[in-house]
Amino acid sequence: MTKLTRVLLGGLIATGLSSALDSGTVRAANLEPTGIDLGLTSFFDGFGKNEPGFVYLTYAFYQVGHQINDSSGNAQTIFGTPKINDFVWINQLALVSPETLFGGAAHVGLNVIWATIIALDTDFSSASPAPGFQLTDNGVGTGDLTTGMFLQFKPVIAGGRPIFSHRVELDVIAPIGSFDPHKDINQSSNFVSLAPYWAVTVLPVHRLEISARFNYLYNFTSHRPANPFPVDPPVDSVKAGQAGWINFAASFEVLNTLHLGVNGYYFRQFTEDRYTYADGTSGTGPSNYVLGDFGPAQMLALGPGLFWDFSKTDKFFFNAYFSIKVDNRPQQTTFNLHYIHDF
Repeated sequence: MTKLTRVLLGGLIATGLSSALDSGTVRAANLEPTGIDLGLTSFFDGFGKNEPGFVYLTYAFYQVGHQINDSSGNAQTIFGTPKINDFVWINQLALVSPETLFGGAAHVGLNVIWATIIALDTDFSSASPAPGFQLTDNGVGTGDLTTGMFLQFKPVIAGGRPIFSHRVELDVIAPIGSFDPHKDINQSSNFVSLAPYWAVTVLPVHRLEISARFNYLYNFTSHRPANPFPVDPPVDSVKAGQAGWINFAASFEVLNTLHLGVNGYYFRQFTEDRYTYADGTSGTGPSNYVLGDFGPAQMLALGPGLFWDFSKTDKFFFNAYFSIKVDNRPQQTTFNLHYIHDF
């Protein structure tokens, strides 16, 4: 690729996605929100636009799954063999301002990210957790909105080529998406979250790049939780646990404009979800539910990917993720298409 890595990849990759979608707000699992980036950012993630202007990014991904795992990573047989599929289309606009910090070493920017369409397609007819009960989804709707401020640092150049680039960002996930408290699976998490991250790319040798994004998640209380299944006393509020995760990727240049590589993510919930009931009692699990939250979530997924440097202003990515380890979450396979255009 060279030529200063195609003029620092056209200055595009910096403003990646900090709010994609971890679809599965299935109440048979835990309460982690729908607005987090699990593997949708991958190769060259630490690079970005280092001059004032706009960048448009769009993501389309499809997830397919057939089981919900318990806290030991085993399929919960109470659900039989469910279908847990979803299609998501996300649009993002990033503005890089003329303002700089640290002596001009970092540009200040603003991100706005919206999960424009989320189509949920689930079927739990193969089993029923309780007589007369059936899990339901919220169909087709819109997802939550993420906004954030970032600092994109200029790449470190050595030997005539970039060898290191990074970015830090603080995002707020606002629950504006579709939400029905009578549905088990919704597009919106229905609570506010803070999601800071640090994205890094290292190019240790010619043609090889290694990238990682280190994420943290803090969730605020939802005072209007989903209550699709009547319990006594009813759930009055919920607070999803804190969590952290890393997206990681490595690729090698096989053609002047094409990188092939591997990508993955590891997610770990640090604190348990907390439920408060209408009678004032609280706990870390809805013990009155037939469906329960049985502990922190954990996910590890790996797969192949590619990066196509189509032109100075247009970039394409493809990523596939296959679950290696999933605790207390739906287990799904993910296919992601990602396009970036610099104005």
